[in-house]
Amino acid sequence: MGHAISRILRVSGSPRRDGNTDLLVQEALRLLHKQTGALLEFVRVPDLRIERCRGCRACMHLGRCAVEGDDFEGLMRRFFAADLFVLGAPVYWLGPPGPMKDFIDRTHGYYRDHTILRGKRATLITVAADSGFEPHEAVMESWLRIYGAGIAGSARVFAREKGEVLRRPEAFQAVQRLVDALTERDE
Repeated sequence: MGHAISRILRVSGSPRRDGNTDLLVQEALRLLHKQTGALLEFVRVPDLRIERCRGCRACMHLGRCAVEGDDFEGLMRRFFAADLFVLGAPVYWLGPPGPMKDFIDRTHGYYRDHTILRGKRATLITVAADSGFEPHEAVMESWLRIYGAGIAGSARVFAREKGEVLRRPEAFQAVQRLVDALTERDE
């Protein structure tokens, strides 16, 4: 039996606005909306003010992050409201870029409850210049799985310069295959 998709959260962890990652995630959302009619929400993590984890460990007692006054909890509410996450992030030295990693680190405050994302699914779109897909995806996937989200698929794309994917049809074909596989499971 498939999963109904009524609300999709698109998250870009790329510091480069309208770069390759943003273009591919936008294409995934365009295709998903066309096929599902789901409500779409978009957020660029680098555009938010998310403080770094301070390592205070107060979250272990609170069950949430102790750092307050930034955009972290607002972004978490968006995750809680969505059925599907389309997460895009380029590879920066074998992992996600700093703003995305800062967000992931801050979710440690929820570590006591490994069910906060249960029943939700995620797709990953990873863009790399020439390598690093495996460790990057390991970070992203382990973060999602620890909180109960399922990985519904991924797409890997080689690109370096801004807009390069626009000249590479295989990049958009990878996203098309990802969306087709996801929506076939939901029929």
